[in-house]
Amino acid sequence: MKFEGIATYIMVSVLLYALFIFLMPQSSYHLDMLLWQKWTVHTFEYGLGNAYGSGTDYLPLYHYILYLFGKIQGSTAKIAFNIHWLKAITLVFHFISAWFVILFIRHKEDTLHKSIIYALFYLANIAILYNSIIWGQVDAILTCFVFTSCYFAFQKRIILCLVFFILALNFKLQAIIFLPLIALMVFPPMIQNFSLNRLLLWIGIPVGLQLLILLPFIVQGEVSSVWKVVANSVDHFPVVSMNAFNFWDLVLSGDLMRMPDSTTFIGISYKNWGLILFFTASFFALLPIFKKGIHSLRKKVNFKVGNQQFMLTAALIPLLFFFFNTQMHERYSHPAMIFLVVYALISMNWGIALLGCAAYFLNLEAVMHYLQLEDYSGFWIDRHFIATLFLGLILWLYVLLYRDAFRKNVVDN
Repeated sequence: MKFEGIATYIMVSVLLYALFIFLMPQSSYHLDMLLWQKWTVHTFEYGLGNAYGSGTDYLPLYHYILYLFGKIQGSTAKIAFNIHWLKAITLVFHFISAWFVILFIRHKEDTLHKSIIYALFYLANIAILYNSIIWGQVDAILTCFVFTSCYFAFQKRIILCLVFFILALNFKLQAIIFLPLIALMVFPPMIQNFSLNRLLLWIGIPVGLQLLILLPFIVQGEVSSVWKVVANSVDHFPVVSMNAFNFWDLVLSGDLMRMPDSTTFIGISYKNWGLILFFTASFFALLPIFKKGIHSLRKKVNFKVGNQQFMLTAALIPLLFFFFNTQMHERYSHPAMIFLVVYALISMNWGIALLGCAAYFLNLEAVMHYLQLEDYSGFWIDRHFIATLFLGLILWLYVLLYRDAFRKNVVDN
C-alpha cells in the first residue's frame, strides 16, 4: 500500500473531522450526557479503579475514555461544561472504522484513492453520524472494535481478530452476538494451522489483554462490580421495547415501553419468544458459512468465504438481534450499518444500504425529534412503518444470502 494513498486518507479524514466538529451541535440526548458527566466526574475524583462507585452500568473500556477525558479537562467544572466534546472522541473511532472499510473494498485493480472516494458513503453517512454527532451515543466505538475484529477474521489473522473482539466485549457486552460468526471464521484456519505454540498465543494474548484491562479494578478490589454489570446486562429494562421499532410493533399494540416482557403467549414469555426467534433466524443466517467450514475441514481444502457473503451474514446478526429480542433500544441496529454499506460498495447494490440506513435514521429521529419537524404523525415516521422497513431489509438480506449460496453450490457441482 503506497504511502501517498495513506497520506491522502489522513488528509481527507482531517478535513472531514474538522467539518464534523464544526457542524456538531452542543446539544445531545440529555439523559446520556448526564450519565457521561456523572461517571467522568467520579473517575476524575476517585480514580479509574473506583469507576463502579458511580453506579455505572457500562463495562470497563469506556471508563478508560471517560477517565482520559476527565484528566484532559482538569476539573469537575470543565468536565461539566465540555462534556459534549466526548462526541469528538467517538468520531475518531468512526474514521478508524472507515479505514478498514477501505481495506475491505479495495481491489487489486482499484487505486486506494478510488476506495477512499467510495468510503465517503460511510464516512459522511448521516444515518450513521446521527448516533455519534447528534445523539451523543458511543455505538460507533463498539462498531469500530467489532468491524475490525471481523476484518481480521476474514483475513485469517487470528490473534488480531481475538484482540479486537476482546476490546469489543469490554466495551459493550452486546458484541457477544458476533461470537458465533467470528468462531465460524477462525475455527477452520485454527484447525488447519494448529500447533501448540500457536494455541498458546491464541489463548495467552487475549487472556493477557483481558487481565490488563481489568488491572485497575483488580487493584481496587472492584472486579466483582464489573461482573455485576455483566450479570445485570440482561433484564436491565424488562419491557418489550426500549424504542426499537421491530417485530413486536408488528404483532402487539399498546405502549411497549411499559409492557413487561414476562407477559406470556401460549405459556412462553415474550422475552423467550424473542430469543427463540433470534436464535432460529441466526442459525439460518450462519448456516452457509457453517457449511463451508465443515466442507473445508472434511475435504482438507482452503477455507474461503466470499466478501459479499460475509457482509450479508455480518449485517444480519445485529439486525436479527435488534428485530426479534425484547428490551431493545433504538440504537442497537447501528453495527449492521457498516456491513450494509460495505456490501453495497462491493456489490454496487445500493438499495440494500439505503433501505437499512433509512430505517435506522427514521427510528432515531422518531425518538429524538432532533429535526423538530412540524408533524411527526406521518406514516413515514410511524413505528409500524419503520418496523416494516426493517422486516423488508432482513428478508432482502436472506434472499441475497441464499441466492448467492445457491449459485455457488451450482458452480461447485
